[in-house]
Amino acid sequence: MNQPRFETRFWFRHALLPLLLFTLLAVLFELTNLDLWLSDPWYDKVGGVWTFKRSWWAEGLIHKGGRNLVAAVALFAATCWGLSFRLGQLRPWRRVSLFLALAIVLGTGSVALGKATINRHCPWDYDRYGGAVPYAKLLEPAPAGCKPGHGFPAGHASGALSLMSSYFVFYGRSRNRALAGLSTGLLFGAVFGFGQLVRGAHFASHNVWSAAICWFAALTLYVFVFRGRLFPESAP
Repeated sequence: MNQPRFETRFWFRHALLPLLLFTLLAVLFELTNLDLWLSDPWYDKVGGVWTFKRSWWAEGLIHKGGRNLVAAVALFAATCWGLSFRLGQLRPWRRVSLFLALAIVLGTGSVALGKATINRHCPWDYDRYGGAVPYAKLLEPAPAGCKPGHGFPAGHASGALSLMSSYFVFYGRSRNRALAGLSTGLLFGAVFGFGQLVRGAHFASHNVWSAAICWFAALTLYVFVFRGRLFPESAP
């Protein structure tokens, strides 16, 4: 099958529509208390604790286990790329494996850079949830006199959301597989995000921003670095 061309329809579907959706969601969270409504049920005001902060499933399975899973996927992709120079059967997957590894690194790395430089706190840091920092929405000025926060965007969910890049592996080759790749990244991202939400580590809006970062990181790689060519012309 011919490699995809980046026509107006491509940019409309893969850049403009995602940007509009992200903008709508970001505005919704900023103009409402949706973040608080979604987080409040998981905080025990009487005991002053996040009920599931140290739970086996939220911290152990989703947080630690999920982090290891994404690291394993990235390592597997990087290993396949390296071995493709020696093993002929892996040669058709050389660019695919490199693309996936770079998409994961670029998506999670961009989010990590944001966490290190954008002064936003985790929910458990705010006074509403037993912390010392006055609550402020994302686009409001950071509270004065407080230590810098490193809770935004959502770092943990970005690992899973970076797997949305698998959509581009099959784009132009199999619509169903491409959508399955996108759905997998979104599904795991939702699970990872929920695990951190109930622990008090992130608000839901943090995951929305991470999703946008990971999607546009993958899109940028696919279009401007790999030029839409992830398989050899002879590949089925």
